[in-house]
Amino acid sequence: MSKTLYNLAKEAATKAVQFDSEGNKELAITYYLQAYDHLISLIKYTENKRLKEFYLERAENYIDRSYDLKTRKVHRSVQAVPSEMDEEKRQAILSTVIPEKPNVKWEDVAGLKTAKQAIEDSIILPLKHPDLFEGMPSWKGILLFGPPGCGKTLIARAAATECDATFFNLSSADLMVKWVGDSEQRIKTLFQVAKETQPSIIFLDEIDALGVKRTGEESGVSTRVLSQLLQGMDGVTSRVDDRIMVLGATNRPWNIDSALLRRFDKRIMIPLPDVITRKVIFKITIRNMPRLSLSEDVNLDELATLTVGYTGDDIKKICMDAWYIPIHEHIKNKIDEYIPRDVNKLDFIEALRNRKSSVTSEEVRLNNDWANRTGTI
Repeated sequence: MSKTLYNLAKEAATKAVQFDSEGNKELAITYYLQAYDHLISLIKYTENKRLKEFYLERAENYIDRSYDLKTRKVHRSVQAVPSEMDEEKRQAILSTVIPEKPNVKWEDVAGLKTAKQAIEDSIILPLKHPDLFEGMPSWKGILLFGPPGCGKTLIARAAATECDATFFNLSSADLMVKWVGDSEQRIKTLFQVAKETQPSIIFLDEIDALGVKRTGEESGVSTRVLSQLLQGMDGVTSRVDDRIMVLGATNRPWNIDSALLRRFDKRIMIPLPDVITRKVIFKITIRNMPRLSLSEDVNLDELATLTVGYTGDDIKKICMDAWYIPIHEHIKNKIDEYIPRDVNKLDFIEALRNRKSSVTSEEVRLNNDWANRTGTI
């Protein structure tokens, strides 16, 4: 198998260089990508570490060259293509993938004690107390899964704030682009920049779209993107002293490729909030809405009871809906007072009547079944 793949890669690379020298960009790109695919497959069957490094370097050269041919006119040979991203590509990617430091604290995240503890052990403690973890391995990947709107993104942002880490907040739409080789380049550059700006947290939302389970029928682009993502995550774990954490989030964990799942040291389910957590979410949301004043007849315990099956995101929207009712009255009736009336119980009842839970029982069941079948770590 290894010999066959090597010969296929060599043949594709030879054709690519030939078409490249002749100025036939389209065919050159096609064969560079074929050579890349064969070398990535070859790495899986190679045990020799030096050979793996050699194949990987060549594969990166080929994907870099295909990107160059697609994005601008160049005349240098493939042998001169550096494995590192040049500044032009780096800046082009950073224009769409911008590291940010969110302003969300643990107290802004209601409930989720198990998830908080796992993330604190995996991310925050090693970064806040590096002397205690010097030379020791740490968790490098955590997968957050569960129904949408339950706090996966919020808890990732809070973790970045707590440890003052550079936070990369990306979804599949930020990385999957139509140009040949561009998606792989963005993933590669993402991990390079994360390493330069560590401590870093890479939050990959909708990670199932990037690492969809392989069936043999997926496109070459999907395969290359997954391979680049796996290489990036392997690079994160290569050095003990690197402080880079990959947080993946998904509503459909059963769609993720098994090789990508193995890169996540921990899998944590973020469930629908229980009644106690829902009350806390109401409190936090109202606290963060300074112009929302409650009437004395509003009972948060009652509201928490009435919102069974609602997500945290649903509850925030209910508070917004209720707040807009007196606003609309104020404008419609042209009331002289500057401040609208307080939000009362009937406003929340009206908001609940118009807004139902955004999560279906089937989504909840599928996530629970997957958690029971594969276990949470």
